[in-house]
Formats: sequence, C-alpha cells, structure tokens
Amino acid sequence: MKLGIVVWVEGTTVKFRVNEDATVERGQLVKVEDGGKKFILRVFDFKPETLLSPAEIALVSRRKEAGEEVPLYDKGLRLYDTALATILCQIGEDGKVHGPTAVPSLFSIVETLDESDLKALHLDTGDLPIGWVRVGHRQSDVVVALDGRRVIPHHILVCGVTGAGKSNLGKVLAAAIMSVSEPRYSLIIFDCESEYLAGAGPGQLGLAHLPQAEKKLFYLATDVPEPSRLEFLFRLDGIEMKRRITAYPLKIPLSELTPSDFAMTGEFTGPQEELLWMAFRTFRDDWVATLLKAPVADIYRRLRRLVSVNTINVTKRKLKHLLGRGEIFVENTDYNAVEAILGAVAEGRVILVDIPHATEGEEKLLSTLVARRIFVTYERLRKDLPEEWERLPYVLIMVEEAHRYLARQNLTSGGELRENIFSVISKRGRKYKVGAIYITQMPGELIEAVIRQTLTKIILPLPTRPDYMKVIQYSPYLDEAEQEIKTLDKGEALIVSPPSGMRFAVPVKIFCFEEIAERMIKAEREAARVTSRSRRG
Repeated sequence: MKLGIVVWVEGTTVKFRVNEDATVERGQLVKVEDGGKKFILRVFDFKPETLLSPAEIALVSRRKEAGEEVPLYDKGLRLYDTALATILCQIGEDGKVHGPTAVPSLFSIVETLDESDLKALHLDTGDLPIGWVRVGHRQSDVVVALDGRRVIPHHILVCGVTGAGKSNLGKVLAAAIMSVSEPRYSLIIFDCESEYLAGAGPGQLGLAHLPQAEKKLFYLATDVPEPSRLEFLFRLDGIEMKRRITAYPLKIPLSELTPSDFAMTGEFTGPQEELLWMAFRTFRDDWVATLLKAPVADIYRRLRRLVSVNTINVTKRKLKHLLGRGEIFVENTDYNAVEAILGAVAEGRVILVDIPHATEGEEKLLSTLVARRIFVTYERLRKDLPEEWERLPYVLIMVEEAHRYLARQNLTSGGELRENIFSVISKRGRKYKVGAIYITQMPGELIEAVIRQTLTKIILPLPTRPDYMKVIQYSPYLDEAEQEIKTLDKGEALIVSPPSGMRFAVPVKIFCFEEIAERMIKAEREAARVTSRSRRG
C-alpha cells in the first residue's frame, strides 16, 4: 500500500508527504524502492506542512470552533501532513541487508512492508524467539529471535517501568531456553516474588506448566526438605495434569563461604576485607560463626590486636545484615545448594531460586555467591581444562532490580568505585561464556560501563527522560527513538542486538507467556493422543 512521497532527505533522515487516505503510526516500518535498492525506514515523528498565512489559520480555526464548515481552496497543495523517518538499513539486489550507503531519491514512493519484506530482514534466524515484529501497535506474523551464543556472553539490558512487562519477558526467555533441545544454555533466576514457578496469580501460568519443566527446570527453595521430585498439579481447559520437577533445599553451610564471597558484594571497605581474611585464616571453617557470635573483645584479642575494635563492630553488623535470619545460610546442613546449582548449570537447565521471604541482605549475598562461583568455575576450566570448558553451556544470570547492585552510589566508597561480581561479569564474562541479564526500571542510575557492555538492549515502556536518554546515549540505532520509547504500550519494545545481526532498533511485540504455555501444553496433549492411537493401531 502506498503511504506517501519522499519530499526531503538529509543524512539518514527522510521526510515524506503522507497520502490523504493513508494512516501512518510512530514506530511503523516502511519501505522505499529506488534504483534497484530497497530502503527500510522507521517513522519517528510527524510534522504538518502549511502554506496558509497566520490570518487564514486564525480565521479557519475560529470558524471551526463555532461549528461552521470552512472550505479550503487547493487544500492538498496548501495543507498536508508529513512524516519523519530514519533509514534503518538497505537491501541490495542480492538480498543482503547492510547499513545504508545511499538515500532514496526525492519523489520516491513510500510503501508499507509486506511479509516478504520483513522476512528479508532475517530477524528470526536466532534460536531464542521472544516476540513478533511490530508495525506501529500491530503485530506481524514475523518472529524476532535472539542468537543465544552471541547474545548471552555480551549481556542483555531489560528496562521498563513497573507494569511494562519485564517479568513476562523473563518467563518468555526462560521458555525459549528450556525449548532448546540440546543443553546449549543455562539460566539462573532469583525469584523474589514467587511468580515464576506457578504464575503470579489466578489465571496466570509459570515455568512449571511447561512440558519441558520435568527435564529442564531445577527448583530451589528453603521449604524443600530434601532433594526430590516436586509434584505440581494443575488444570487447564478442565483437564488435570501433573509435572514432576527436580527440587533441592536452598541451604548453604556457613563453612562454604569465603571472604571473596562477601567482598564481591561491594559492601566492605579495604580494612573490613582485611579483617575477613584474617578471621578466615585464623578461625578456619568456623570463621563466619566466630565473627558473628564471639564478643568483640575476644575477636580483637585472638586476632592479636591487628584490627581496630570499630572495624570489628562494623564488619559484624554487615555480616548479620547479609546472612539474614539464618534460613538460607545455616551452620549445619547435609546439603549445599551452591554445588547443586553448579551441577544443574552444567546440565543446561533453567535454575529457579525461589526466595520470596529472603531479606535484602540475604538476596544480595546469595546472588553474589552463586554468580561468583559460576564465574570462577568457568574461568578456571577455560584456563586449565579448555576442552571440558568448551562442552559447558552458555550461562545467563538474571539480575532483578539491577540498579541496587550497579548504581554508582552503591559502588562508590570514599570517592573510589568498588567492584562487585556483577560489574566484573559485565567486563570479563564474555571471555568465559558467562553473561548477565540486567533488569531495571531505573537504567539512568546504572554505571555507564555496564550500559555500554550490554550489547543487547530490550527497551519496554520507559517514559522518564533521564532513564531513556541514558540508554539512547550508549546504544546504536536509537538516535531518533525518543518519541517512540515514550509512547510504547505494555509488552511493546524496541530491541537493539548487534550480536544477533540486527542492524537497527527492531520494534517488537513480546510474546505473552500464557499463550506460549497453553500452545505448548496443547501440542503435548495432541502428541500424546497421536502416540496412543498409533499404539492401539
């Protein structure tokens, strides 16, 4: 369908006159074919053009206000709408997609994209499908998929306000990873709201509903008494179904903790870290329990007065904050959740750590501990046993509320920027197949290095200017996306992913997880019926 005519071009910005009977939306993808080349453009704003004098505008608007019909002579010549669009890419005669090296001629025809045009962009060649190409606010039938092998090591940033669809996106990505047949990827989820296993409420579904859950999901919680197969019963369309999910107690012995686990939270100053290491060398396996329980004077004496009393007091307080109520980190247990998680990662599973009752300190120490052990294990294997490392899956660690870990004010002490495990992974994880997915509603607070190093960005509705401008500033292809980001609806996104071969910001409608789950369950039932009929026959 013809939408308009090109009337002005400068750089990669194109202005076209909109046909009177055409509807054009902000964010819409359009095309211009000119001289054997096909240009793909995205509309980012509108600008009415008028040759009416100010007096004529005042007269017409006043009569319209009074309800009068006002004929405008030569209206099509003197008053019309134009749309501003940016050239996203260029498709040559050979069908290859590359950055624009030319511009369309003046008076070229602007048209809507059809399915063949969208397919020519090769947005569905990855192995982790997450949504549909969006045309304005309408979804097309063309899938957008990320290339996990390239995307995961270079990290993912997901940003959007509360209610934008971040949790739905997390479940969609988890379902995509669980659907990969071979153990190619592993995903770690720390679920602080208990919404990933069975859904957040009535009518919602979770990862446990998926047919792949029995083989690909590994569940940890403090109320799991022992390693077992957790029975999960549910009804869908009046039919009762059952899953048996691998479950493990979320218990970690204090003796498993090292000073590095605490130091990588970013909570401790230099002198406090020195105290942790002195206690570790002096008290051995009981070092944490001793720092927690022993009187300050006793610790001061046993450490030969090499640290100040004030440092001991502050360190004890920080340890108590991070260790919480003693439900996750315990003195005596036959189980070690960290070792169980490492084993599940090697098997290419989605690991769901359910911590709805964890304190903020427990959550921080747990996520830091798990992320650090995974990173250290992968780093050591790559250096010492590269052949075994090659067989390991790529691992993606989900960091909810990432601004709590990676905001400048949380990483700065005495004017110096302290490292924590997530800032380390953002810089070095790509070398070892370890990536992070940083989820936040306040990307403006993240340190610049993290935004730069997350090469894949999924931008959901984000109306606050400091936040979206920070993302635009450190991302390619988003120079003209400000207006579109402000007008996104729930579940709509712009995706920037050079590692997946995407040469522009792709407008996407994220899949609805409930629809994915229902479709998978129905396919499972149909396969079971076919198998049953073949056996009877």
